[in-house]
Amino acid sequence: MDIHGIPIKSVWTFITWLPGFILRRFFPKERLAALIYIDVRARHDSVTINLAQSASYQIWLTLINLSPFEVELDRAEFCFAYGGMGVKSSILKKQKFAPGEIATLYLSEVIPDGLAQQMATSHENNSNFSGGLLEGFIEFNCKLQPFRKDGFTLSGIRPYVINSNYRTMTQTH
Repeated sequence: MDIHGIPIKSVWTFITWLPGFILRRFFPKERLAALIYIDVRARHDSVTINLAQSASYQIWLTLINLSPFEVELDRAEFCFAYGGMGVKSSILKKQKFAPGEIATLYLSEVIPDGLAQQMATSHENNSNFSGGLLEGFIEFNCKLQPFRKDGFTLSGIRPYVINSNYRTMTQTH
């Protein structure tokens, strides 16, 4: 996990001394969820699909805690779709994020053969393909109140696809 920081806590320090019932009025669950930023990692190969005999995908996400409170990722569920086919993955390990912390989350999952074949066909047959889609929800714990980041969607993901020729060659033989 990469840890870098944004000086969020220093900006919000003056309000965190307020009692919880007042803070909950200013920070309802929806606002807390909006202060958690999630996107595909900006550098290197952030999304890779390997369509070899044992197909899989890997996704690196960036999470930024823009809230003035420490939050704990309780659990998360994601569905990555590419070529019309979706594969689910989960994070069940609890992780804490300080205010302003920038962290990296890693998703990896095996792709069943039928889905891998469809992904390879979509990739090979459509050079104008709009990319992949990641949908998910994450449940967080916070001293203020637990909250959930529901139904966020990252679209237009351009994965680095390797070994798609393996699937298209085995389809023709």
